[in-house]
Amino acid sequence: MVKRRKRLILLLVLGFVGVCLIVILLLPNPPPAAPPAPPPAVERPKAPLQADAEGRYVPGYAFTVNRFRFTGFTLRPDALVTFAPTTGGMEQPVACLDAVIRPETLHLRCDDPQLGSVTIDGRFLTRFVTRRLDAPVLSAVVTVRSGSGEILYRARDSFEWHPAE
Repeated sequence: MVKRRKRLILLLVLGFVGVCLIVILLLPNPPPAAPPAPPPAVERPKAPLQADAEGRYVPGYAFTVNRFRFTGFTLRPDALVTFAPTTGGMEQPVACLDAVIRPETLHLRCDDPQLGSVTIDGRFLTRFVTRRLDAPVLSAVVTVRSGSGEILYRARDSFEWHPAE
């Protein structure tokens, strides 16, 4: 009788273990752990636009109107065209009261009693500020009209940019 009892207990234990294994195998697996959230993307600083750069635009071709040589223009902090007397002397800045400066294009109109009206209509060849000082960054048509409206000079030119000192 003791042997029978031992066999019965052994059989019950084995049956219980078998049932437990079957239950464990049939239970659904727990969902996998969610992957950790990626670190927030670090936004790279945006390169400054050429249209916003402070500095001087120097023409590739020098021209003279009414004994004044065109020496270039600035957009920032103020839109100015500059002329220098051909006989020597200080550059004379002319304020541009009509200035539309966009990331791709620009339009300047500057009026001076001695020179007349200077308009510059152009497009930027490079959108972002460049460190190359010998590369044209702007292509524009420069027109100089007398006070009576006569065209004294009109030509397309390319301009290099030199940073403010």
